[in-house]
Amino acid sequence: MVSSEWQVVWACFASRLAVSYLFPSLQQQLDRTVEFSTPVTSYRSLQEGAYLLLHNLPIYDGGVVHHVPLLVALMAFVQQAEFLMPVLFAAMDTLIAYQLMQIAKIYQRQLQIPSYIPGVVYAVNPLVLLSCVSQSTCLFVNLSISTSLLFALSRQFSLSAICIALAGYLSPYAYLLLIPLAGICGSNSFGLVVKCTLVSIVLQLISFKLNNDNWNYLTSTYWILITFSKIRPNLGLWWYFFIEMFEFFIPFFKSVFNIFVVSFIPPFTIRFNQQSFYAFVLCLGWITLTKSYPTLGDGGFFLSFIPFFKPIFGYLRYPVISTLLFIHAIILSPIFYYLWIGLGSGNSNFFYAISLVYALAISSVIVDLTWAMLRIEYDSGKPNLSLKLTQI
Repeated sequence: MVSSEWQVVWACFASRLAVSYLFPSLQQQLDRTVEFSTPVTSYRSLQEGAYLLLHNLPIYDGGVVHHVPLLVALMAFVQQAEFLMPVLFAAMDTLIAYQLMQIAKIYQRQLQIPSYIPGVVYAVNPLVLLSCVSQSTCLFVNLSISTSLLFALSRQFSLSAICIALAGYLSPYAYLLLIPLAGICGSNSFGLVVKCTLVSIVLQLISFKLNNDNWNYLTSTYWILITFSKIRPNLGLWWYFFIEMFEFFIPFFKSVFNIFVVSFIPPFTIRFNQQSFYAFVLCLGWITLTKSYPTLGDGGFFLSFIPFFKPIFGYLRYPVISTLLFIHAIILSPIFYYLWIGLGSGNSNFFYAISLVYALAISSVIVDLTWAMLRIEYDSGKPNLSLKLTQI
């Protein structure tokens, strides 16, 4: 790495450690917020699972732990050195920043920007930093996804398959990224899918053994994402909808919501099959928008890929609006939640309204990037910003 990239790596690592150790109570405070913690990403839930495992108690009987057995086992292994957990999470976050810079090197001729820029954007992103400090387990998923993407772009398809299988094991939504990832691999896509399947089977068998030859962890870790059985407020589109709906219609609309998550992944991949990397990023954004238990950490990870679209920035139509929507959502969501839960002077409509603003912000970014990619394709790769076209 060049000196500028090393500076980004050390700055990213040091900033996470500094915030974690200078403000030791911040981790617990963030872990209690709905913006950075959900039932499936909560660090407290992971600690509970580790405690149960160490005391030979059933992990998944109480409906509290929703993490996969291997992650619980890892937490139990490092439980004795819990004061070093900020170091582990800071190291993983720094590794993601490093990988983004390596991806930028692959596309440097197209990007026409220094390779360290994506790393800087990731390092200074407050959503990513606070997600790291909260020790949200979504960081494990994000690291697996970025590693798989880097390996795929580096033509190391076996390692890419292992990493995307690990990401899917931690969060089944990551399996959807196998579709655009196969587009990146091209003729090696079949081998990628086969290897991913085999690794996934091995991970499930290991989990089965770790859970005392019991498959009940599947319900607590995967089925909960599909059925949304633990309805808790978050920044997603699901929770308020199913709180207000008549019970008779809930199974049907849960099916619709799950189909909605999957529905746009193949079209993005097929339409931008010549630009598979960008299709991958759009699919990542779509999953962030439509998943059942999203966090600001997911949104921050998606936004970290925006610098890779630098060649088509001139085509973006709503960058200011998108930025303002994100700022409003990030600032007002904790305020509205406190008015609702803390003071009781507001209600759930306040918080859901701001979660819709957050969803609109992500949607506007996805739509804007899609439009820009269609325009650069229409202009045959040579930007013609003076030409005005009606948006599709």
